Amino acid sequence: MKYPCLKINLDKISHNGRIVNLKCKNSGISVVGVTKCILGDVKIAEAMKKSGINVLGDSRLENLKKLRNFYGKDQQLIMLRSPMPSEVKQLVEICDTSLNTQLAVVELINKICSRKKISHRVIAMVEIDDKREGLLPEDMVNFCRQITDNYKYIELYGLGTNARCFTKNGPTPESLKILVYLKKKIMEITGRDIHVISGGNSSIWGLIEKKLIPQEINQVRIGEAILLGHDTVNYKPVRGAFTDCFLLEAEIIEVKKKDGGAYKIILALGLQDVSSSNIYCCNPDLYTIGQSSDHTVLGIKRSRDKKTGNYFFDQEAGSIISFNLDYFGLLSCMTSPFVKKSYIEKDRLKT
Repeated sequence: MKYPCLKINLDKISHNGRIVNLKCKNSGISVVGVTKCILGDVKIAEAMKKSGINVLGDSRLENLKKLRNFYGKDQQLIMLRSPMPSEVKQLVEICDTSLNTQLAVVELINKICSRKKISHRVIAMVEIDDKREGLLPEDMVNFCRQITDNYKYIELYGLGTNARCFTKNGPTPESLKILVYLKKKIMEITGRDIHVISGGNSSIWGLIEKKLIPQEINQVRIGEAILLGHDTVNYKPVRGAFTDCFLLEAEIIEVKKKDGGAYKIILALGLQDVSSSNIYCCNPDLYTIGQSSDHTVLGIKRSRDKKTGNYFFDQEAGSIISFNLDYFGLLSCMTSPFVKKSYIEKDRLKT
């Protein structure tokens, strides 16, 4: 085994996906499996699909291209970040659907689709709970009318919103009802059906569990609740889900005593791999002292023998220290080329 190493349990990810998908399905909600924090990893995407999730979404075209090449033309793929004008040509070749907020970009998508004689689905994003992307509710009807009136190669497929991405605000049933109202208004004015109301991301999980989602919400975009087994409002574990689908292992390269006799441990793990603020040591007796680009330094909370009063530590260079990760820790480890990835499936380790 080479280190640092991220161990990825595919069976646990599939298990979490089944829990999330079944709960949503029982409420009439389809799940888009979000692959953006796992670099569009096809093995993890396969674990999601095995759980019954059919549609995949990502915010980076490079990741979506990887998924398209692996699955072929029939796989539904959604671009989750508003497209850059410079990538629209690639976008329509790779994705069926994209989230949009700018009429000029929609016009550009339509122009390229007209040349290729293909259509593209657009989900118009509304800013309600978050202060990230999206049109204000009062601007949405006109935006959608412009699309339906002027762009024949664009299908106005749905409305969507985000929460808990930029601010700490979680979604509320009242804010989701704004989407429902807008759908009815847009359908009334344009005469077009709106197929999807995409109610948010893993931050919406608490409302799903409590059955507080308006009935018209029929899609959610879920990554973290599947991959890490918790929502993103209170970080409460999803009932029955695993919270340890990913485990980071790092190798000790030096053990030495500090002044006073306590031990200091140095790992071959640095900021080029992952920030220490986004990982949590599985050994409760160890804590982080500091980090550089190449090293992480740990201290020991309880390193003194209770009977003798002598300091002790039974690990040495070459020993392995394990960490759990939060979302940004996982994002960093999956993105870093220096962190090796190993896949566990049915108790077998694959690299």
